[in-house]
Amino acid sequence: MLTDKRFVIAGLSRLSVRVAGRLVRAHGRVVVIRSTGEGEGLLRLLPDGVDVVTAEPELEYASLAASELPSAHALLALGDDDVANLRAAVAAKDIAPDTPVALRTFDPALADQLEEGLNIRRAYSVSSLAAPAFIAAACGDSVFETLRLGNGEAPIASVTVKPGSPLVGLTAARVKELFGCAVLGRCHAAGSWTPASADDAPLAGGDQVLIGAPLYHVLRLVCVNAGWSRLDGKRPRNKVQAPRRRKRGRRRLTQLPYVAAGLGLVMLLAVAVFSRAMHLSFVDAVYFVVTTATTTGYGDISLKDSPDWLKLFGCGVMVAGGALLGVLFSYFASVATTERIEEWMGRRAEKMAGHVVVAGLGNLGYRISRLLLQQGLDVAVIELSPRDRFVEAIRQRAPVLTGDARLPENLERASTRTAAAFIGGTTDDMVNILACLQARRMNPNITTVARIFDDSLADRLAGAFAISSVLSASECAAGAFVGAATDESAVRTIHVGNLVVAAARYTATLSIGADAIGGWRESGVRIVAFSTDGTALAPPSELPRTCPAGAQFILCGPLDAVRGIVDGG
Repeated sequence: MLTDKRFVIAGLSRLSVRVAGRLVRAHGRVVVIRSTGEGEGLLRLLPDGVDVVTAEPELEYASLAASELPSAHALLALGDDDVANLRAAVAAKDIAPDTPVALRTFDPALADQLEEGLNIRRAYSVSSLAAPAFIAAACGDSVFETLRLGNGEAPIASVTVKPGSPLVGLTAARVKELFGCAVLGRCHAAGSWTPASADDAPLAGGDQVLIGAPLYHVLRLVCVNAGWSRLDGKRPRNKVQAPRRRKRGRRRLTQLPYVAAGLGLVMLLAVAVFSRAMHLSFVDAVYFVVTTATTTGYGDISLKDSPDWLKLFGCGVMVAGGALLGVLFSYFASVATTERIEEWMGRRAEKMAGHVVVAGLGNLGYRISRLLLQQGLDVAVIELSPRDRFVEAIRQRAPVLTGDARLPENLERASTRTAAAFIGGTTDDMVNILACLQARRMNPNITTVARIFDDSLADRLAGAFAISSVLSASECAAGAFVGAATDESAVRTIHVGNLVVAAARYTATLSIGADAIGGWRESGVRIVAFSTDGTALAPPSELPRTCPAGAQFILCGPLDAVRGIVDGG
């Protein structure tokens, strides 16, 4: 319980609401500092008892001071703006240098470099923590927590062994050898969860296993179990044929045509003005306007002896004509380039079958797509904005189609009829739900996953729309921030049925030998991942006989045993 402990949250976001709710339920006191206009629609979702302080962005320093930050148990910088979060951490260093900070940032590796100077206890990326859960859900499995160490993540996932899966018949030791994943617990088809022990009976179809390992290894096991990939790393041959290519009309992607139309009207007006003022025929007036607009001269006719107003009008025509030429050339180049890219992307998507369709290429969609591609899987992305910052990064390896994921035509272009899964990852709950509904109508066998923040909306609509899984990115990540704020060693408790597992990071002060690791194992503690250089994560299957001082581990097991190792060394 967190009775009488105060927590200050800087920034009002969806994550702030989730974290505040968890802290209040544990009887903690919460103060939320938001900028004017920030999170207006989220205020009503904050739990009762949360104090909200509203201030102008430039008064953030004063707001933190007024919140009595030095007496707070921790500061959580959870806004949607990375710069604002970092600014809050810098201000906190001056106001309350001893108050630990849990920081939200898109690139937590960068924030890790500032941990010592800014007293940042943990830095997390919501999309990095949540993306593995969405991929596991698409495979019919669950990720309970994603822990971070160095530059890598290590998910703790529950996997249901599917009939005919390569996991059938494997022991826990064999799973660790083949996939690099530690087995933390298991549940037989009609039984209850039991912790990892000396019981190494082979797995059977319908069994559930709780596993932990570096991100790549967990996702590899999940995808192999789902039949999306094979043990040798190759894609299984798809029996479903991709649909025939359909002709698509040209779509305008910019406002250039409207600008060109306006400038064209100016040119027509110029023809009428010069024709009347200079007594020119229609053809001569057109010729005069074109030469005036496209050159610095006036052909065979000059405005030298014309009235001043006509000279000024001619200057305006020259400027407008130059602009019109620029707009036309830009438009034609844009259309040619965009149409070629769209056509190429469309051809790539139309050939796909057994792939994953991702709607939305924001922070979460980018992370999901990137992880799927790292597993060697085929991905098609539908993004409403063709100029999203992640488009070019993903477009190099997967087709990115421009359009609204709710429209059947766009789902057709992404070959949703032959896809294995559809993930609605936009920031709009209704867009994700309706897109999953359309995908289900188009392909009754597809697995659909919707990103939803509103719990009441999820409960009411997910079942009615037969969505396979409904997840909230902020909910997936909230536990990490709460753990960092409430516990110095950031021990996180994971509840899986009747099984309770604790997970934490541990840095060895002395070298760790095989005997010490054997003692951990006897107490039920398993090494999920480790790092000897402080950066790259390695799976437990690659653990050396002796780990040097300074080696870092992610440990999972009984709460008392894990806390004893982390606190007592």
